[in-house]
Amino acid sequence: MNNPTALISSYIEELLRNIVKEAVAEAFQKMTEESPRYPEKVAVELASEITGYTKNSLYQMHSRGQVPGALKVGGKLMFDTATLKQWVENGGRRITQKCA
Repeated sequence: MNNPTALISSYIEELLRNIVKEAVAEAFQKMTEESPRYPEKVAVELASEITGYTKNSLYQMHSRGQVPGALKVGGKLMFDTATLKQWVENGGRRITQKCA
């Protein structure tokens, strides 16, 4: 027989997970409708705007391989805009794409 407390806890956890997922998707949709159009590749300043992370955080996260869609162009760190937006939509979690 299953533990009722564990079942309730599991149900609440799944319910909260779904609520957060829907809220993030809704917020992202609203953000993309209201946000300016960005070029295909952006420097760290605009990547900071898109993600909400500071420039220093993005540099540190990039060095640890935690930000997808990043590449060096002429010594300058650039980010793929579509990949960043997808990353934010997925909760800012690392996705399968590896940093360059």
